[in-house]
Amino acid sequence: MSMTGYLEENRKRLINLLAKIQNSDCPEGWERVGGIAIRGFIGFGFSKEKSNLALIVSTSGRSLVNCDSAEKVARDYEEFVGIDDSGIFCEGIGELSEEHILIAGQNGGGLPNSTCIGESLICYSPNWPQHDLYFCDPSADPLSERFQDGCIKLRTDFIEAFGFSWCGDYFAVASNCDFDIWKRK
Repeated sequence: MSMTGYLEENRKRLINLLAKIQNSDCPEGWERVGGIAIRGFIGFGFSKEKSNLALIVSTSGRSLVNCDSAEKVARDYEEFVGIDDSGIFCEGIGELSEEHILIAGQNGGGLPNSTCIGESLICYSPNWPQHDLYFCDPSADPLSERFQDGCIKLRTDFIEAFGFSWCGDYFAVASNCDFDIWKRK
């Protein structure tokens, strides 16, 4: 078998393996708080000082969101204000005006992909450009048939960024047009 044939067979195997995982809107022990429509998504990040607050950065400004209610608690409308030259840190607004927040989005950056107890968010793209996002309990793995129990497919979308808050009690997923938040029960 040629390398191309091998790669295609392996791709099919992985797609079939991932197809065995059930879809769910919410992991057990979590609740979906809500969603926010956004236009021109650039990035988002969680505060390290006030763990229930997230900053969303878009081409139409910045929004500070309470992750317990999905309500915007502060808003500005200036494009690209507060973003550093690397595009991965942004000055907060409102209660977080003194904090520089690490954001994940179009320019890279990053948020935690796992919690301190081992829950994880994992993204695979067998049908690129759409991405499949999986939530996994500790020790679960979507690509290992023996360890798939405890994984759910949370979403299929054009995902731009995702991650847990620094305390691990919230996580969020952003596409280019919406932002969804979950919190631990």
